[in-house]
Amino acid sequence: MAHNTLMLFAQLSGLWIRVLASRLGCDTELARTVHDTVAAKLARMIDAQRKILAADRTLVAARGTSDEEDAFYDLHHYQMAYYETWLIEPVALLDDYLVDDLTHEYFNFYTGEWHHRDSEIPIAVPVPAGKLCGLSRIIAEIEDVSGARFSVENVYYSEAEAEAAWWASTGANPDEVLAMTEANHP
Repeated sequence: MAHNTLMLFAQLSGLWIRVLASRLGCDTELARTVHDTVAAKLARMIDAQRKILAADRTLVAARGTSDEEDAFYDLHHYQMAYYETWLIEPVALLDDYLVDDLTHEYFNFYTGEWHHRDSEIPIAVPVPAGKLCGLSRIIAEIEDVSGARFSVENVYYSEAEAEAAWWASTGANPDEVLAMTEANHP
């Protein structure tokens, strides 16, 4: 177990350095923000692996003593904390959202309130890989190495907000586009 943990620790550390280096080439605030978030998440993953390694060393040192059982439970605790934090749900790197399908509600992270869900709100729109300045390849490596899954999405809590973001992303003026469409249809 310690060998796999040590290898994961080393791989995550190397990927953390690559994220920091990749950030230097970012040309947008969005890309820099996501790079910073990935670097912070990786630092937390590395710290979790460091705790597992320390607990494993403590267990080895406690073999045959009255502290062995406590050391075993400490190791198990750190392993389960890593599992529950990183391996169950995708980790949001930009916007996060929470939908309770049982009660048909969603949690708005901006307002901190639950709302009834009577449509497809919230709308999660993945950020294109091209807007992340090469980070998507590194994220794929992190997922492959660690087993964690990540999401890079913009979350909109209204259809109007999502439509405005779509128009902004296309660079088109909706008034001009709609005027052209009306002019072509008598």
